[in-house]
Amino acid sequence: MIVSTEIERRYKLSSNEFQIEYVQKRKPVIISGVIPSWNSYDKWSIEYFKNLSSHVKIYAKKFSSTQGIQVSSVTIEEYAKIINDFEKNPHDNDLPPYCHDLPLFSLIPALIEDVQPFPLDYLPKWYHFKWWRYCQFFIGSSQSITPLHFDCLLTNNIFFQIVGRKQFTILQPEDAKYCYRQGWRWFLIDPEKPDYNKYPQYKYARPIKFIVNPGDILYMPPGTLHHVRSLDTSISFNIDWHTSKSSLNALAAFRKGMPIQNSYYNFLLAMGLVMKMPPQMVFKFYKSYLNYIS
Repeated sequence: MIVSTEIERRYKLSSNEFQIEYVQKRKPVIISGVIPSWNSYDKWSIEYFKNLSSHVKIYAKKFSSTQGIQVSSVTIEEYAKIINDFEKNPHDNDLPPYCHDLPLFSLIPALIEDVQPFPLDYLPKWYHFKWWRYCQFFIGSSQSITPLHFDCLLTNNIFFQIVGRKQFTILQPEDAKYCYRQGWRWFLIDPEKPDYNKYPQYKYARPIKFIVNPGDILYMPPGTLHHVRSLDTSISFNIDWHTSKSSLNALAAFRKGMPIQNSYYNFLLAMGLVMKMPPQMVFKFYKSYLNYIS
């Protein structure tokens, strides 16, 4: 198996180029030159979040191959101390829990002003109304890991890296058959240390490994498998979003084992994107998804 590092990198990609060259062709890309103009690029840190809203409750996760996903609840102040203590002596402390899929813009609305001008033209117009409600944050220490998976609604994914670096290993959806699926969207293979004796089919996979740096935007098409390791203390957020075409494709995935709850959320998005139901009407039913994936 050959691990590639090839992913296209584009500077200030226009919305038209983004749609035609990447979304329509289902090609991943890294976009630079957008985030460095934001206040968040210079201001954001866990300490900054703590100073804004120290007592806001957030949840953090630990991923375990034996115990699944364990969730704990802490304040931002408590979490900042956990991360700082770990980074002072990373080899002497257990890896902290990871804030994964956290709707921080809704918890701390002042942060929305820090990500302006936001590239709304990358998204379908249906998402423009209160776009920040669809965002989920990822905050954690160095060495935090998200195991190999794909996004559960088979959405497009735009990922904004603000603080720290992350190493991504991605695979195209057609390589999922080599990665030993567990449940709907998780996979048993560890692409950093693949066990070919236990998982011999992985030798046919074509992983792409690369680093997403502060100020980068990563686009991943629907169904892209991804494994993520934080190389530093890291702050990122993403938006999972559908086009009208991808929402219909995702609805058809019910026949391939998509859970009925996921199909329900895809149905809601299809009602908005295909049937033109206003986002204000759809979101009151869709918003529970943000807790569902968390």
